[in-house]
Amino acid sequence: MFKKGTMKQEGIDITIRNNPGHVLAPDDWSKVMGVRFGKVTPGEYTEYYKGLLKRRWDSRRKEIIDLATEGMTRDIRLKCYCPTSARHCHAHTAARFLNGIVDKMLQKVSGTHLGTDNGEQEAQR
Repeated sequence: MFKKGTMKQEGIDITIRNNPGHVLAPDDWSKVMGVRFGKVTPGEYTEYYKGLLKRRWDSRRKEIIDLATEGMTRDIRLKCYCPTSARHCHAHTAARFLNGIVDKMLQKVSGTHLGTDNGEQEAQR
């Protein structure tokens, strides 16, 4: 599963500063600095970032699925500079986004597995 991490912890750096090409990194410095200095509200920032994740899902889905798959087997911290308590932090939003994908993947695997077993058993009777 995914959690927000700090820069001092092990994990994946998803900052625009250090890792701008990462699938989860923000792409707009004005939004990042705007929320930091109060020119963009936390709500506006969160909406911007959710929109970015939707666009990235459309354009870079395989990277996101690969990352979510990795999170199915171990805990992964998504690192940024915000304090852990920052509610507007993109790392919190990214963790919720990826955890939601992991949940859906697990449900699909579980449901498919159960459905296939039950269907095969019924077909053999």
